[in-house]
Amino acid sequence: MDFGVLGAMTVDGTPVAAGKQQTLLAVLLCRANRPVRADVLAEAAWPLAPPSPGTFRWHLHRLRAAVGDRLVRRDAGYLLRVDDGELDADRFADLVRRAGAEPAEQALALLDRALLLWRGAPYGGLPDPGEVGAEAARLQELRLQTVEARARAMMALGRAAESAGDLATAAAAHPLRESLVELRLRALAAAGRRGEALELFGQTRRRLREELGVEPGGALRRLHEDLLRLDPAPCLLPPDVHAFTGRASELAALDRLLEGPPGIGVVSGVGGVGKSGLALHWAHRSQDRFPGGQLYADLGRQTPAEVLHRFLAVLGAAIIPEDHDARAALYRQMLARRRILVVLDNASGSAQVRALLPGTPGSVTVITGRSRFEHLVAEAGALPIRLDVLPPADAALLIGRIARIDPAQASPLAELCARLPLALRVAGARLLTRPGWTAQTLAVRLAGDRRLDELRAGELDVRAQLEAGYRCLPEAERTLFERLGLLQAPSFTAWMAATVMDVPVGEGGDLLERLAERQLLQPDGVDAAGQERYRFHDLVRLLARERAGTGPSQNAALKRFLRCLLTLAKDAYLREYQGGFRLLHSDSPPWQPRGEILPEDPMTWLAAEHSTLLAAVRQAAGLGLAEICWDLALTSVRLFEIRGQFADWQQTSRLALRACREHGEERGATAMLVSLGSVALFQRHHTRAAALLNQALPQLEEGPFKALALCNLASAEIALGHLESGLAKLSEARSIASRAGDAVVEAILLTHLALRDRGDPHPLLHRAAALAAANRRVSLMVMLSSTRATLRTGRYAQAEEVSRRLVDDLRLIGDPVLQRRALCLRAESLTALNRPAEAAACLRHAHELALAQHALPEAHRIAALLTAVEAGEAHAGMSRSGLR
Repeated sequence: MDFGVLGAMTVDGTPVAAGKQQTLLAVLLCRANRPVRADVLAEAAWPLAPPSPGTFRWHLHRLRAAVGDRLVRRDAGYLLRVDDGELDADRFADLVRRAGAEPAEQALALLDRALLLWRGAPYGGLPDPGEVGAEAARLQELRLQTVEARARAMMALGRAAESAGDLATAAAAHPLRESLVELRLRALAAAGRRGEALELFGQTRRRLREELGVEPGGALRRLHEDLLRLDPAPCLLPPDVHAFTGRASELAALDRLLEGPPGIGVVSGVGGVGKSGLALHWAHRSQDRFPGGQLYADLGRQTPAEVLHRFLAVLGAAIIPEDHDARAALYRQMLARRRILVVLDNASGSAQVRALLPGTPGSVTVITGRSRFEHLVAEAGALPIRLDVLPPADAALLIGRIARIDPAQASPLAELCARLPLALRVAGARLLTRPGWTAQTLAVRLAGDRRLDELRAGELDVRAQLEAGYRCLPEAERTLFERLGLLQAPSFTAWMAATVMDVPVGEGGDLLERLAERQLLQPDGVDAAGQERYRFHDLVRLLARERAGTGPSQNAALKRFLRCLLTLAKDAYLREYQGGFRLLHSDSPPWQPRGEILPEDPMTWLAAEHSTLLAAVRQAAGLGLAEICWDLALTSVRLFEIRGQFADWQQTSRLALRACREHGEERGATAMLVSLGSVALFQRHHTRAAALLNQALPQLEEGPFKALALCNLASAEIALGHLESGLAKLSEARSIASRAGDAVVEAILLTHLALRDRGDPHPLLHRAAALAAANRRVSLMVMLSSTRATLRTGRYAQAEEVSRRLVDDLRLIGDPVLQRRALCLRAESLTALNRPAEAAACLRHAHELALAQHALPEAHRIAALLTAVEAGEAHAGMSRSGLR
């Protein structure tokens, strides 16, 4: 049911007849869902004399015919039941409340909906000195507040002239309401109608004196003084941006400039990211806050001297000095008593805008450009606002609004435009102006090799915007930009820049920072190894690839990068294992720039360069550099194994194997067979592991790498039930490692032998611990095996204590694979100690790690154990599982 009181009173849209029933309904609606005593109702409807009981009941009966069973008897009175949203006054109040929490554009829509609910005077203008009259007055006041809130929202959106017109009716109806008059004065002034504003103030002042005997309030007087003091306000703003979308947080940041000094905002970002659009949109929606006017200059087209001359002319300077410093001084003097907005677009840097900044508080300056304007931030306290690409939803919405299509259809296009606002506008314009095209048509064109060619519509040209920053680069920065375009790495660090430029590491970092200052690179944070990383915007990367070209210097830079990455990766794992754990390597010569690169924890660096390694293996394979490709893939295995990145391990090894076979690199092919066999073992694909390792072993020379391959083959054979053959291979592998003098590999082999030999494991484990003493990671591996041996002898409390320490230590050194195994050992010891809840927690954590490592067979095995522990099954099930 619907009850209307914002105008003639209605029930479900039908007017309630004037008279006693209308008064009774009004009182009941004022107290909806609360009992009203019969005598209160009677006094409201029959104020002069109480009615007879029959007359009272007859009118209530007539009212019930309109409202049905909503009117019920309660105690000595009556109650009208009204559900949420059924009373238009409640809906109105809810819309107003919601609007108060929204930005201007959304608030305006809600306020418009609220005001549309009004049809006339509340409660039909029913004369009532009591409760109904008070409620009607409250609603009238709320309506006026809503009209004022709507006017403020319109002015925030730059619609001052429209707001002034809308306020005229309300101000005429309430000429003594100073808040309404003040809003209309501000709207008239912002719309350039200063004379009308001054006339309106005079009329209001006369009426206040004549009718109330008072002067206007302080806020109105101060606004009048501002209007008298100011010359006619110039407005040089270009039109607002069509279909401006998103950027709520950036607009809110600019709004903070209105709160006080220093009143300077600097908007920076890559070309085409929407810096000018943001500044202009904010300027238009904030016009009413600057009665002194709005100045605008494009510093990409005019010099500061030309801009000063133009600004002084529109501000009304009678004589404009020739001297630049004198012009700047006069400009600041003329702005000293004004509240004015200055928008300086496309500035090249802090020095270019210095003479154009107002010298006193009150005014606001918004500057846009590719520079980060660090001098203004440091010296003038400017607020930096860095623009990035739009979020996916806003990007699709922008294309949809330009092209007039459903944003859902525009989502793929938005990603192909890399969510860069200029590219999104170009895509939308191309769709709208080519009737035969669909979103899918344009998506196919953008997915091709000529994406930057496709992102051009008339004067809107994404490539031209991006090239503007590239063309003005000094030679060294331009060369680095082009050479970074050669690399497929997703982000860049100082050592990469130093490598492709053949300069020291520190100089490489400086060059990266200078490209970031010009917005051709974006800062990407500091990685786990403490390196500052930078990335290309996707479309800037396309430009860099175009400009990279080909030739001897480019080929040399690319090979230098791949060789340097390989050198550093080898150095990282050799430092981690104190020169042990030696792998097979190609004959690719080492290369490294001048300067320290690897941190104290080398595996942290290797992990930080995980994506770089993957990209480099792919790029080396694509270029036919099979030697570098397989060596990088094999060197990366240490990282993949420790971090449980088995999918990356398998993918890079397969890619390198294919490259080796295509280019006749037999040694590398053999190494990749061993690598693939090893990852198959980790994934518990024992038959496949044995087949690959058996295929590779005859081609391997004696050394630590062959010992590791034999160890992995032995583990596969033992898992397949060939214990004697496996033990023989483990013994042979240990002998090879011992002859090669690789203590780390020998220690690992001893731990395998200790757990699989039928004798006492402790002598072998003590020997393994002595060999691994200098290496923390391998020492923890030996301790893990010792814990397994402890469990076998039934010393569960000791095993629980050691495994708990192991879990913590392995987490600290970043080895989730061994951490998973330690958790399973701890779960077994806790189960034996009758602590099933703690055991289940360990298994849940181990299961999460197995899933994260894509070790699905292991995850299934752990899940089965967890089910058994939670069901109260005993320790024997864990022993049979083989996780020990």
